[in-house]
Amino acid sequence: MVKRLTIAMDGPAGSGKSTVARSIAKALDYVYLNSGSMYRAMTLFSIQEGINPTDEIRLIALAKRCQIEFSNNGQTTFLNGTDVSKQIRTPAIEEKIVAIARIPALRQEMVCQQRRIASEGGVVAEGRDTTTVVLPEADLKFYVTASVEERAKRRFQELQSKGIDCSEQQIAREIQERDTADQSREHSPLQMAEDAIVVDTTNLTIDEVIAFILTQIEQWSLC
Repeated sequence: MVKRLTIAMDGPAGSGKSTVARSIAKALDYVYLNSGSMYRAMTLFSIQEGINPTDEIRLIALAKRCQIEFSNNGQTTFLNGTDVSKQIRTPAIEEKIVAIARIPALRQEMVCQQRRIASEGGVVAEGRDTTTVVLPEADLKFYVTASVEERAKRRFQELQSKGIDCSEQQIAREIQERDTADQSREHSPLQMAEDAIVVDTTNLTIDEVIAFILTQIEQWSLC
């Protein structure tokens, strides 16, 4: 029987890692584990229970009762057995998720859940500390990155397509600020694992990136 691998991906915001991870999981028929969806589900749970985002003690206790699962290539998120995929993509979640996701002890509970989901393999996990903190023992690690200019260009085009007026220069400044914040935060900062395969997507199409990563996975499987 072919071993089902645990594959971890991280990298800076806007590098394309979410799109890549989702596509790789689909190609391999693996579970796509999106850490962001986990924190969204936890935020929803806190709202349902009427817990204030500043009440860390109750939130940490709640996290211990929070069971999160994924299906349908990670597109469907279950919270304690209920499909909450649509509910976690609302303004109410956006408003509270940052405060909740920054609680160290709560993050550790989410890490335990991610490790549980990944424990049997057949998973492509993606986040900003996945290869270094969440799954340091993953079979394969990829650090997906791109230049600030390219990431700003992609985000600019995305917003323009939605009719949102913005400045590419301003987006570039925001991305640089986000990078600095992610790399310097006290808990689980963005870092590149020493054994991660670097995938610079700056001058590559999404299909080229996916083909490269699938080749790396195939080569690893043959070793």
